[in-house]
Amino acid sequence: MSSEFELLEFDNVQYTYPGSQQPTLENITCQFGRYQRYAVIGRNGCGKTTLFRLANGLYRPQSGVISWRGQPLQYKRRWLNQLRQKVGLVFPNPEQQLVATTVSEDISYGLCNLGLSTSEIAQRVRQILAEFDLVGLADFPINYLSLGQKKRVSIADIMVLQPQLLFLDEPTAYLDSYQVTNFHCLLNQIQQRGTTVVIATHNLDFVEAWADWVLVLDRGKLAFQGTPEAVFSQSQQLQDLGLGVPLVGDLINWLQAENMALSQPQLNQIQQQIRDRYWRSNS
Repeated sequence: MSSEFELLEFDNVQYTYPGSQQPTLENITCQFGRYQRYAVIGRNGCGKTTLFRLANGLYRPQSGVISWRGQPLQYKRRWLNQLRQKVGLVFPNPEQQLVATTVSEDISYGLCNLGLSTSEIAQRVRQILAEFDLVGLADFPINYLSLGQKKRVSIADIMVLQPQLLFLDEPTAYLDSYQVTNFHCLLNQIQQRGTTVVIATHNLDFVEAWADWVLVLDRGKLAFQGTPEAVFSQSQQLQDLGLGVPLVGDLINWLQAENMALSQPQLNQIQQQIRDRYWRSNS
């Protein structure tokens, strides 16, 4: 990847939780660049959350180097505060991030320590409320929001800081199909702002339809990575890892197993039609 497009790089990174004998992440080498949509998949406990918390400096690796735009991370408070304005992290449970009484107060909270004027803070909050369709909830008590609304606010809390890279840990967890479709639209909106998005998820259908690049973790190691087409074509390997394949991949594998005389362009067309129907049926 060209240094012009590279944002965050892991180079042979290892992390072990205090008191544990077994590394949670081991020999992780990967890159996250601009203008890409990344998905990290793997079974529970494979290290996805740990990877994300290393990415914005919440955790410090015991070995290896994590670099932001070519510069190794420095684990000093001021440096990390600046990093976290550029590398945002949203937790699976929005309750862990929502700290204020109302929606607008919560969104403004992270701006208060940036040295911005009151008018600039107000302007940024108004803009993000509009972009995230939260204007009608601006003065609404956080405690009365639905889970989907709370997740939207927790992402808005980070996006108001205008990050270049956004890590979303299990963003579709506990959401119904309608909310997942709305979230898909929200991700597209975030991408259009120029923010690179990385998600950790178990929703392989979502990954297949949305991601440009997929990283597969297994027991703390990077098993393999590639485009969704390349990753999900490894159906046996994914089955061995306990992951399976998306519904589209299952169908294509079945068609091929039945010796259907379909060309690759025809298979690609079927895949696209299923994706389109999936998102339309849930919109």
